[in-house]
Amino acid sequence: MNTTRNEENKCVMARVMRQTIRYQENFTLKQYGTWDAAERAARNWVREMIRSLPPETPKKGRLTKSNKSGVVGVWLTPVRFKRKSGKEYEYWRWVANWPNCKLRGGVAWYVHQYGDDPAFVLAVLSRQSECVNRSEILALFDKIDGTKEFDAIIERRKLD
Repeated sequence: MNTTRNEENKCVMARVMRQTIRYQENFTLKQYGTWDAAERAARNWVREMIRSLPPETPKKGRLTKSNKSGVVGVWLTPVRFKRKSGKEYEYWRWVANWPNCKLRGGVAWYVHQYGDDPAFVLAVLSRQSECVNRSEILALFDKIDGTKEFDAIIERRKLD
């Protein structure tokens, strides 16, 4: 339930969040007499609020503040490794991941191999189709390369 006992302030806090707006009410011991009564009133308030508010926004597909690519489940990340000679290398890749992806780290598309924009588009296509089969994604890429659909995917990309 969305209630918390705040012993320092001697109240029960009830909270409900919808579309980034937090609704909150405090139920004090002074007002309700006992913790049980305050918690019961808080739970009732939460139930009423939930009934009166719109449903929660689904978490899948929700773009968060920390997203840097502009597409849910797609991000740019470096891969660093050191050779036996001591020389260090860094390669950048666009990664696509989604809930229940068969590949633990997601599907990666290297910038040095495909180019920055094509690697981004490949990652977006992987994420959209939730497919780990690279051959299928490359075939899909070949179909849209140079089209308005390709350009539309590039336009979704955030520029830092």
